[in-house]
Amino acid sequence: MINYDPETTVCFTGHRNLQPADLPVLTARVDAALCQAYESGYRTFLCGGARGFDTLAAQEVLRFRADHPGIRLVIAVPCITQANRWSAAEKRLRESILLQADEVRVLSDFYYTGCMQVRNRFMVDASSLCLCYLVRFEGGTWSTVRYALHRGLMLKNLAMPDLPAPLMKENPWNSISIFRSASENAGTALSFPFRLRRKSRTRILHRSSVKRR
Repeated sequence: MINYDPETTVCFTGHRNLQPADLPVLTARVDAALCQAYESGYRTFLCGGARGFDTLAAQEVLRFRADHPGIRLVIAVPCITQANRWSAAEKRLRESILLQADEVRVLSDFYYTGCMQVRNRFMVDASSLCLCYLVRFEGGTWSTVRYALHRGLMLKNLAMPDLPAPLMKENPWNSISIFRSASENAGTALSFPFRLRRKSRTRILHRSSVKRR
């Protein structure tokens, strides 16, 4: 089991539905953010294992890991049945990512209301930096960003143009582009978004224990 040091851990959150036309720019911004995070000392990257932005982020971390020592990719799976309704192609891509991850952490053996939020909260609690892709103020991504704000994480919204200042832990305002939008939603930006309805069980699957097909 990987021990998480929040000072060196990054979490990702973003929408599931991505527009094909946006992918080249978004991918470039993820890559640039990974370089900034690495130069600032971050080494562990938490992804939620969902379709869309989670998948894109995990793929880019794996590519980045090939040339940068010490990088670890952790997939936080909300429930073992997460991909049951995915297409065959989506399942194959997901399994490939799981097999290459340094750790797969399964938070529940079954689906229950709120398990996705528990996964999101777990990732935020283990991190000090959140790289998000937020284009609308609703749904799971916005709830996760609100929780990250509540917890005092540094945030960078990859849906917005990069700020000229480098990513620096000592001055998080240099990297917080999300506040440009969050300031317009001040009534909810710092509210506590989650009500935990049921305790979850955590199970660890190391790369070697993920079933190969």
